[in-house]
This record gives sequence, structure tokens and C-alpha cells, in this order.
Amino acid sequence: MVIKLITGFRQEQYLIIVNEEAHKGYYLFMHPEERGIFNNGVALIGKNIQGIEPAYNETMGWNPSHQLDDDDWNDIRQHGVDKELQDVLSEAKQVAQLAEKSPEMIMKPLSEAKRLLLK
Repeated sequence: MVIKLITGFRQEQYLIIVNEEAHKGYYLFMHPEERGIFNNGVALIGKNIQGIEPAYNETMGWNPSHQLDDDDWNDIRQHGVDKELQDVLSEAKQVAQLAEKSPEMIMKPLSEAKRLLLK
């Protein structure tokens, strides 16, 4: 599962991060002056994140430029990818908000930070 960080207004201006770092993306989005480095080496300032959304094409292994049609959406739903990605985004947002009091949690993988913060 991967998440898309939109960094501009053109269709190709985005970065892909793994779901275990989604909370880091939300934290940066909520703190525009903060800087972060993702495990794939991408460094980003929070103010450059325009949006955060599921990366369906990349998660399904499809070409990023492929335009999703009805059959694709049926395939996404059949595999439960839509629900899983929405759950990841929801949990990541919640963990990022809770990390306000414990910023060191942002450096942990989402699954670990979630377990520690959502006790």
C-alpha cells in the first residue's frame, strides 16, 4: 500500500510514500514550516504538500498515468484496496494529531506509533 503526497498543481507533481510513513506526511501537512525526510530519501517541507490521497494505481501495480475506469474501480473494491487505503489515511491523520504531544512518534512506523498512541 502506498500513499500519494501531492506537491503541485500539475497531474505529475506528487510523491509516493509507503503507508507506514503516512502519518509523517500528515504531520508535515499540519506543520507547514517543518521539514521531513522519508525512508525513500525524499526530503520535503510541509508547506509543499498540497494534499494527501490514496495512490490506487501504484498500489494495484498499474501504470501511474493509467486513467481508472469502471472495471478498475470494481477491481479495487473487490480486493478491498479502497477500504484499506482509507483506513490507513484515517489512522495516519489521527496519529499525526496525537503526535503533537509526542513528536518523536513521527519517526516510528505508523503501525508502531498507532499502537503506542492509541492505547
